[in-house]
Amino acid sequence: MTEFSAAERAHMTRALALAARGLHTTTPNPRVGCVAVRDGMVIGEGFHLRPGTAHAEVHALNDACARGYDPRGATLFVTLEPCNHHGRTPPCVDAIITAGVARIVAAMSDPNPAAAHGAARLRASGIDVAFGLCAEDARELNLGFVSRVTRGRPWVRAKIAASVDGRTALANGESQWITATQARADGHAWRARACAILTGIGTVLQDDPQLTVRAIATPRQPLRVVVDRHGQTPA
Repeated sequence: MTEFSAAERAHMTRALALAARGLHTTTPNPRVGCVAVRDGMVIGEGFHLRPGTAHAEVHALNDACARGYDPRGATLFVTLEPCNHHGRTPPCVDAIITAGVARIVAAMSDPNPAAAHGAARLRASGIDVAFGLCAEDARELNLGFVSRVTRGRPWVRAKIAASVDGRTALANGESQWITATQARADGHAWRARACAILTGIGTVLQDDPQLTVRAIATPRQPLRVVVDRHGQTPA
């Protein structure tokens, strides 16, 4: 197993922070951040913002050039293995090889079969590749993406508001806020990361929920899904 220094861990931590900037915008793509380092100094940074735009590695390389640095011989700290396929953008491995990067430190391998094997191509081009630095943190950023490409299923989070005795309402059905402001804000933060919010028809008829993100700023709203086999959802 590769041993990483404190400085390398700091660079990957920064890459993870950059990746988180795309938390609400990259779907269905993964959130990825990248830091370019040469001679111990950060020369470029980047992150993936939305589908169809440049990936984190390309942004970091372009940023280095914009700052007046040559990325040749640099190390890229990236939160996901560089992609090796041509989708809406060219393969990141092409840009890395062309730039003359010497080393890649990736938090985790790409679980997407369509984009995987970037490391093999980089190594074949003489570029050193290491995995495993802050791997769990990188995976947590992309739980939904990993679940979809490896299991063909979404990552589901359940949110339940209940009193200490397990109740969600009074015996007569009357209900008030159970969770405090901080807990509700946390729930909205998780909603903002989701692709869809699902509830049952009983909740819709009883509470008329909005099923939207309101407590934090987000550029998109998740899809609203109601489980209703008898078609009772109000128009």
